[in-house]
Amino acid sequence: MKVRQASPEDLPDLIRLFEELERMQRDWRVFTPRPGFYDEVASRFHQAFHSTDRVVLVAEDEGEVVGMAYGEVRIPSRFSDERSLEISGVVVRSGYRGKGAGRALVEEGARFAKEHGVSWIEVKSFWPNKPSMDFWSALGFTPRVVQLVASTEEAARLSHEEEATG
Repeated sequence: MKVRQASPEDLPDLIRLFEELERMQRDWRVFTPRPGFYDEVASRFHQAFHSTDRVVLVAEDEGEVVGMAYGEVRIPSRFSDERSLEISGVVVRSGYRGKGAGRALVEEGARFAKEHGVSWIEVKSFWPNKPSMDFWSALGFTPRVVQLVASTEEAARLSHEEEATG
């Protein structure tokens, strides 16, 4: 398994992997992807190819792209100037999972972060995605923030019920 920075020639493979990730996450998604979203993803990848604070990584098995990860250095907190590398879009093709590609992608992301003087890596994962949560936990990641969502109708209905019974 080899991990390297992606190039523009990898874009078709990157989009296919991103589509696979979207299919895997579809049942957990709250917000529907907007029209043209994949074009935006391709544009983001193109920009990352020429950026010093972003990286697109691919994992190859015998020359075939089987996994990817996107990383972007950012300041995640409104209370601090400390930077982190947010890793997203981590996916390994079905049939290649459990063979070290994901771990190798994260290790290369960590190397990129260290080279850029970044001490933290952050990821987001859907809570019901147990394989993903287990993967990240095995690599030393721990949950810190939970995003809770409700439709406005549900939140309003429940708050009115609370007022009526309170």
